[in-house]
Amino acid sequence: MAFLDNSGDIILDAVLTEAGRRRMAEGNFKITKFALGDDEIDYSLYNKNHASGSAYYDLEILQTPIFEAFTQVNAGINYGLLPTTATDLLYLPIMKVNEGVIITADTRAIASSGSSGMFMVTDSSGDDGSAAIRTVLSDNSINSINGNRPQTCVLLETGLNTGQGNVPNGTAANRKSYLAANGLIDSRLVVFYDSRFFNGIKGLANNSVFSNDGANNALRSQLILSDGSRASIQSGLDNYAAAMILGIKNQIVQPSSGTDTEADLSVISGPKGIVAAVAPTINPGLDAEYSLYGGETSISGSDCKFIDTTIFVQGTSTSAQLQIPIRIIKLA
Repeated sequence: MAFLDNSGDIILDAVLTEAGRRRMAEGNFKITKFALGDDEIDYSLYNKNHASGSAYYDLEILQTPIFEAFTQVNAGINYGLLPTTATDLLYLPIMKVNEGVIITADTRAIASSGSSGMFMVTDSSGDDGSAAIRTVLSDNSINSINGNRPQTCVLLETGLNTGQGNVPNGTAANRKSYLAANGLIDSRLVVFYDSRFFNGIKGLANNSVFSNDGANNALRSQLILSDGSRASIQSGLDNYAAAMILGIKNQIVQPSSGTDTEADLSVISGPKGIVAAVAPTINPGLDAEYSLYGGETSISGSDCKFIDTTIFVQGTSTSAQLQIPIRIIKLA
């Protein structure tokens, strides 16, 4: 791994991936598509107040050192550029986890585990007649997903996070003009998960509802979990499988009256796209994996085993991405 000298212009630095070299050796190598990304670009370096004028606004960005091309397929592009024909597109959606107090109290969503930021998924295989891992976590005010039979979830939202009080604000009209009109609504999302530990992902059923009263901001939510469908999409990560889940219309809007704002219910301060749920189901019979890939800890005197892993989520229309840190945990 090395940096390219970017003091001048880099026209193209290209290498073949392992798959590309194999196909070239087989005599069937042919370039049919390409993708662009901006993983190494820091847009905050754009300086429109540069003393030397507009020709120098992006100089620091253009001269930022970049990595040489990678041969591994999973290290090429993590943040791909979004193809669009719109010439007036000023904003792009982001994806965030909603673990607000009202949401976790009144819906099936859970919060992460304190300062660790991990979302707990329980494995009941270590439970006995006197103790259960979900009870241990609950007694310590730790939310969790039942990994054997999920009924709760990690709740995700997408939208334009323009900031409270800024434009465009979170009205239904702005959702239509800024998101729907530009094809920036993720009706489906791809979830990548480690198949050594999970055998599937639950998402939201299409009859789920996530909305508020436009006058007094009262939450109107019904989150119903449903099995995601297996997908053949490759992540480039060893042992990872993919599932497709639904994105449900996010109907949280800016209230027309009342002292509360939609920020009490949503983590997106601006026009909102969709809401989605991620609830992983663990593989039955996890045992040796705790020793091979995990560790041990203690919660209020209860000895536990755990495995830490990451679930990756990506919108199929916007390419908005999110990483969810997961801890699978059971009684030792």
